[in-house]
Amino acid sequence: AYKFSRKPDGDILSMETIRRINEKLPNTHLVMHGSSSVPQELQDLINAHGGAMPQTYGVPVEEIERGIGMGVRKVNIDTDCRMAMTGQFRKVASEKPAEFDPRKFMVPAMQELETLCRDRFERFGTAGQAHKIRPVSMDEMAARYAAGTLDPQIAAAQAA
Repeated sequence: AYKFSRKPDGDILSMETIRRINEKLPNTHLVMHGSSSVPQELQDLINAHGGAMPQTYGVPVEEIERGIGMGVRKVNIDTDCRMAMTGQFRKVASEKPAEFDPRKFMVPAMQELETLCRDRFERFGTAGQAHKIRPVSMDEMAARYAAGTLDPQIAAAQAA
């Protein structure tokens, strides 16, 4: 879960680069890889229940929100998801050392994961949008590529 040894700032996160890319390629969907926020409360929960996670920092959710406003369309936050579940696994194991039923570990872990995901869906502006997604067949996607529909819109951006 190690991300940054200090809180990220302009020297670590170049949001200006994202802005410039979006300015030149406004129709290009960007991805923020490794953008877990590594919440302090989850680090504390893990460590309070036997973990040995060193102090680390992730990408502030506010910066992710800013990136979304500049063309980011996919944000990878798996570390946060794993931390949410791990914190609950460790909590159950330390508070109920006789527990051996994996369902007793999974229920609170899945609840914490759901809480985290709901928060991110809302903060990232994706809550309530699932009805807009429709499956696209491989043939239809191939036709879009062949027709150039998915080509980058570089010329339009440079003319602007």
